[in-house]
Amino acid sequence: MTLTRAEAQSLIKSALKAATLKDVAVRVRSSSTANLRFANNAPTTSGEVERVDLSVTATRDRSSATVSGTARDPAGVAELVRRAEALAALAPADPEHMPPLGPQTYLRPVAEDPAVIKVGPEARVDAVARVLKVAREGKLEASGMYVHGHQSLALGTSAGLFAYHAETEVTLTATCRTPDGSGSGWGGAMSHRLADIDAVAVARRAADKAEMSRGGGPALEPGAYTVVLEAQAVADLLDFLRGSLGARPADEGRSFFSRAGGNAIGESLFGAQIKLRSDPMDPGNPSTPFADDGLPLQPTVWIDQGKLLTLASSRYWAQRQGRAPVPAARSLFLAGGTASVAELVRGVERGVLVTRLWYNRMLDPRQILATGLTRDGTFKIEGGKLAGPVKNMRYNESPVTLLRQALALGKPERVVNDGAVVVVPPMVVDGFHFASVSDAV
Repeated sequence: MTLTRAEAQSLIKSALKAATLKDVAVRVRSSSTANLRFANNAPTTSGEVERVDLSVTATRDRSSATVSGTARDPAGVAELVRRAEALAALAPADPEHMPPLGPQTYLRPVAEDPAVIKVGPEARVDAVARVLKVAREGKLEASGMYVHGHQSLALGTSAGLFAYHAETEVTLTATCRTPDGSGSGWGGAMSHRLADIDAVAVARRAADKAEMSRGGGPALEPGAYTVVLEAQAVADLLDFLRGSLGARPADEGRSFFSRAGGNAIGESLFGAQIKLRSDPMDPGNPSTPFADDGLPLQPTVWIDQGKLLTLASSRYWAQRQGRAPVPAARSLFLAGGTASVAELVRGVERGVLVTRLWYNRMLDPRQILATGLTRDGTFKIEGGKLAGPVKNMRYNESPVTLLRQALALGKPERVVNDGAVVVVPPMVVDGFHFASVSDAV
């Protein structure tokens, strides 16, 4: 079940009332989620899960311990608090411990869609049936997953803080493959609104890529290429940048943004067309308005006209450096233009179209250098047209390359991402490095 604001606040008050220490923080997560998985053109498994998780963090003389459980009755909650306080007496002191936050003022994004809350088994079956119909009509084999949920997060502290946010989310992903296994395509959609998920459009996107890649294609020589990255591929690589926008590693010399005696804030590092921001109040794609410790999240511009403006900073590091704390981004919006992927392709004389990136791993945090594979639709571009499929490639690249060597930006769209709300455009990027050929489809 998903707790209301009043229900979550009552549970937090119960935990704080049972506490004997002055430094106590409580977190309540609640959710109702359901899914329908499909493969080989048929539903395979389904499930519905309701959870309420309560975590209590007690601190004694800068020594903290956290105990989690599912208890909601007064006796069960009091026992969680008792155990946390007892373990805090055994924990080592944390020299970077910060006292709990007091009352804060939060933005109130509207992130719940009643239509998602009402989705039941029939609606899940209907969405998957639409995907399978497209696949069968194209004589393709489809697999994927339809997931929807309603969740809330509440925080409370002994210093008087209370924060609450509830949201809905629905995701549909589909992979279509040719029966001989030579061609594969992928489509996906994610939103807090049910109306934004078009099952047929997702399926057709995957089916078209599978049909276009039928029979496979030749291998390209490793090297630097002009690429058209679809929005999902952009997000797959840009996610490494989101995790690197921190002041502490920069100040300590462990980051791409490190400079002698400080960081690169104020430097022009990327193309003049690059603007990267986060905003929990974005009307089309709202997100959580507070960080894990309860710090309010505000609209933040991280990069503007290619210049680095902001790095995230924890309360401890901000205090040490004499700065204001800046929570890490929970959403990411990269500004773009109006062009479609097809229009971007028409502007490329020779290059490669990449649908998405897969099995992505960090190689070198200092350079934000990552590696992974293209997947589910990789095509050669000649004379502004797709000239057939090519074998998938392993890339060794950095999101820095995307932001420095972007030749054109398309229309932004929300992509599938488990860690944040991500809205980015497809991009034409020069000098994108492919390291080797992959036999994977």
